[in-house]
Amino acid sequence: MGGSFVMLCVRCRTTEAGPDSVRCELCDAAERLDGRTHLGGRRRVPVPGSAVLRSPVALGWAVAGLFALVGLADLAGAVLDLRTAGFVDRVAGGDWAAQDDWADSESVTGWVTRFWALAYPGSIVVFLVWFRRTRVNAEVFDPYGHTMLRGWAIGGWFVPVVSLWFPRRIASETWYASVSPADRRGPLLLNLWWGTFLLDNAVSQTASRALGRAEEVDEIARAYRYVAYSELFSVVHAVIAVLFVLALTRRQDARAHQPWPPAAPGPLPEVPDAPAPEKV
Repeated sequence: MGGSFVMLCVRCRTTEAGPDSVRCELCDAAERLDGRTHLGGRRRVPVPGSAVLRSPVALGWAVAGLFALVGLADLAGAVLDLRTAGFVDRVAGGDWAAQDDWADSESVTGWVTRFWALAYPGSIVVFLVWFRRTRVNAEVFDPYGHTMLRGWAIGGWFVPVVSLWFPRRIASETWYASVSPADRRGPLLLNLWWGTFLLDNAVSQTASRALGRAEEVDEIARAYRYVAYSELFSVVHAVIAVLFVLALTRRQDARAHQPWPPAAPGPLPEVPDAPAPEKV
């Protein structure tokens, strides 16, 4: 009986694989490039077969909204801390009437701090749920593009030392799995997000320690300014984090609705039967 057997690419599952490969030409090219880009030659790990594609859109917008609220709280805190530093300078100069203004400012600062204490943990929880969902979606898009198990999408944030680079690696592999195999541009926004995240933590801790060690009036005023500057940098990081979350969410949504590479239009051509051997 004549006929033909068509094997689909094991990576994109939409286009016919090459004659000497289990992947199509485009995915073959991406596979050869992987070792020199985001995977860096690291060993891939098998992904579970239970990966299910789920929309990250609602979670992505929720994370972006919560990050925006945290950024607004940081901005308000920076303004109040700069005012407090000014009050301390006035007291140091002998203007004791500034103590009343200082007390009023501290009351408003307390309300802002309480708001931040509610918004920030909430944003972290929702972000982790979103981060894991995008990681699982990435397994559906590209089962062969990962070097870490999905459990590290959450666990990697809490393990000391490795938390400095494990989440970034997972985010990078998720980013690349969520785009067309032909699009191998470097994730500048991802790098900005991770770089400002690390720097924000370092700056915030340094400013907090400076405020805790301050004893003299001039040291207290200077420490409040350090804290204010660190909060302003936190606002910058919050803006970049919002842009990163929305960008990755849009990429995955587009990847889910417009799979790459596109399937070949129309039915595949039939292959004629091989001619029967001639009798001798």
